[in-house]
Amino acid sequence: MIQKRVVITKVWRSELSRLVVFFILLVSSPILSRYFPGSIIRGELFSIGEATWILSLPLFWLLPAMAFINVTIRIYNVRYQVDSQGIEAWDGILSLRQTITKVRHEDIRSIETDQSLFERVLDTGDIYISTAATGDVEITFKGVASPKKLQNWLQIERDDVQKKSRRQLMLEETGILGEQKGEGKSEGNSSARSVAHSIDDQIVNEKI
Repeated sequence: MIQKRVVITKVWRSELSRLVVFFILLVSSPILSRYFPGSIIRGELFSIGEATWILSLPLFWLLPAMAFINVTIRIYNVRYQVDSQGIEAWDGILSLRQTITKVRHEDIRSIETDQSLFERVLDTGDIYISTAATGDVEITFKGVASPKKLQNWLQIERDDVQKKSRRQLMLEETGILGEQKGEGKSEGNSSARSVAHSIDDQIVNEKI
């Protein structure tokens, strides 16, 4: 079981194609500004005595700046958290509208990964989490590192919580939970433990 909250973020290499575009624009913008001098905005800012400050703004330099801002937003606009209660997805952290989706471990039906060939080389990908209530994808982990390992870890956490919930439910249905919590006779406690072990064995057999 998770003892503390684990934060999962999108990795930079998941946006490698946009980073390549950024570096291409970063290299080409000075060249384009040299060949197209009309794209440079010049104007006088202010003067102090005989000194005059002139502003030169190459418009082509705005292209790599916009590309970098776009990549940064895509990276830091999402965040995912996993704790003992379930999974929480934050989408739109840097946007005007923010969406927070929470799913309990016991409600998770399936955990699937999606990777292209290029993403498998970079060991990145997406994880889709669907619930038993709707059957649809409730949370998508976008561009996370080692999606296969993360998928296995989430499945283990889900199975542990669901096993614990089934055990508690079966104990309540058989009326044993109250005996275990109370200060009953030793014979009653012994019987409760015996049936509890039987329930544990049944849950293990169902899992197998």
